[in-house]
Amino acid sequence: MGRIVLLLLFPIFLFASHVELFKWNNGESFLTFLERKKLPLSLFYNLDNDDKKLTEDIPYTANCQMLVSSKHTMDQILIPVNDELQLHIYLTPKKRYAMDVIPIISETYKEILYTEISTVPYDAILKASGSAKLASKFVKIFKGRVDFKKNVKPGDPIVIVYEQKYRLSKPFSMPEVAGAMVEIGGVKYALYKHNDGHFYDAKGAQIEKLLFKIPIKNPRITSNFSKSRYHPILHRYRAHLGVDFGARPGTPILATGDGRVCFEGSYNGYGKTIKIRHSNGLVSLYAHQKSFCSGIHNGSSVKQGEVIGYVGSSGLSSGPHLHFGMYDGSTAINPLGVMKKTTEGFSGKEQKVFAAIRSKLDSVFNEKLRTKPKKVPFVDFQNIYYVDKDTFRVKAF
Repeated sequence: MGRIVLLLLFPIFLFASHVELFKWNNGESFLTFLERKKLPLSLFYNLDNDDKKLTEDIPYTANCQMLVSSKHTMDQILIPVNDELQLHIYLTPKKRYAMDVIPIISETYKEILYTEISTVPYDAILKASGSAKLASKFVKIFKGRVDFKKNVKPGDPIVIVYEQKYRLSKPFSMPEVAGAMVEIGGVKYALYKHNDGHFYDAKGAQIEKLLFKIPIKNPRITSNFSKSRYHPILHRYRAHLGVDFGARPGTPILATGDGRVCFEGSYNGYGKTIKIRHSNGLVSLYAHQKSFCSGIHNGSSVKQGEVIGYVGSSGLSSGPHLHFGMYDGSTAINPLGVMKKTTEGFSGKEQKVFAAIRSKLDSVFNEKLRTKPKKVPFVDFQNIYYVDKDTFRVKAF
């Protein structure tokens, strides 16, 4: 199966330039990045508030690209902020730097992985797919459902149905698992993702028992979650990787669920920020705080509803509010999407919808168990894309 390598290059520089790859420095702000690269700070200060917020969401794992000319000039820089949008810094024909927000060019493929356990499921999936994210996802969704430390024998099969984005010929972003099964000691364990984004067993019981609560009392949402939205009037792409709650300064901020503090301090443009890692692997983020609650520090255990800090406007904030984010790995997800009641079964139309999902996945599981296919490595080939020097629109070369 082919994968497309997508590069943004000026056609006049295709043979005289080279692309340098680099990772975003953990905790580095966009302003600090501009200073370090000796780029004009006006690239940031000329942004409106929404786009300034976007620069706060650059993940520390972001794989960035820089197009460097033969004269060692930085002609273009691409910085992903999520799996749909990226910051595009470029040198104009007038030799001035400008910046805009453009879509990330990626290819999404539906894939099915069949593998057999040799020691533990994580190692088997990693070896077969090359994806640590897929291996982690599998282990996480089965956590509490199957004990992989007991009764696992070499040769026990695993099947995962998922979608994976590819960018620059490599897996990009968190894989979206539609369903997975494992057979341990002759017993099948299967999980199915319903339309609501949650996983259920064959009987329709929700697997994810850890439920989250709104981190502020009497919430007033001032800005919703959006990965990518094209503004019909401004003709620009916008994103907001979290939910903003308007509140008075000093309003208590509550832990959305049980977990352990994995970050406490100043974080990029978010100002005073706390991150909490929860037992299901998700990480919640609480930004722009005025101050932290006494006793809260990196490594602290917290309970759901415990006060961890107070609403403020630290960092790059236009006013007092709580920016609340939720991350699966480095991928931002809608925090409100994981705050739902536990379901012990479906009925009526929902039961029919779930039954259809389950039946389709069961057919895939059974076929792969019968045929035992091996994943074939894909063959790379290049299809160069560039940004037109006059219109700055992406075009195929």
